[in-house]
Amino acid sequence: MRLNKIFLPMILACIVACPVLAQAKPTICAFDEETASEIKRTVTLTNMGIKISIPANYRAIAIADGSIEFVDNGTYQLFQCVAKNPGAGGRGYFGIKVYKSKINYLYSNVQDIVPGKPNFFIVWEKKQENDTTFHSLKLRIKTKKAILEVENVNDNGPITTEKEAQELRTGLIEIASIIDIL
Repeated sequence: MRLNKIFLPMILACIVACPVLAQAKPTICAFDEETASEIKRTVTLTNMGIKISIPANYRAIAIADGSIEFVDNGTYQLFQCVAKNPGAGGRGYFGIKVYKSKINYLYSNVQDIVPGKPNFFIVWEKKQENDTTFHSLKLRIKTKKAILEVENVNDNGPITTEKEAQELRTGLIEIASIIDIL
């Protein structure tokens, strides 16, 4: 009799809940990445002291931490889908992230100045873990409003070779060419 009192409620709960659980399907947010358009538009970030020329089909997204991300329209739709469907699956994404730096010294980890762009610096940090070197590269910009960090967002995983790091460095120099200080 005691077993019936213990197991009967559990069995009834499973009969009620199990069909609902079996029917629940995870949402997949499948929006293709859009190729960057040839047409450009300029976005001015007055509070950061820069303007940036981006493809016309890119969106500027203000993130809660104060950063701004520039992504293609397909990635924007992916973000919207994930926001509406917590736990939804999707793909990685590429973009440009701009935020105010938290550094206390402008030249911390500065590797080089960007040619032809005063106050634009390449920041390169290397961290050794076991037998692997992890590279982190950013573009640092000194404006009248703030010191900014600009990252090339890439979900391909960590950068572990000098060749990948050099390719990212080249990409950051290209990004510097589309940014002007106000």
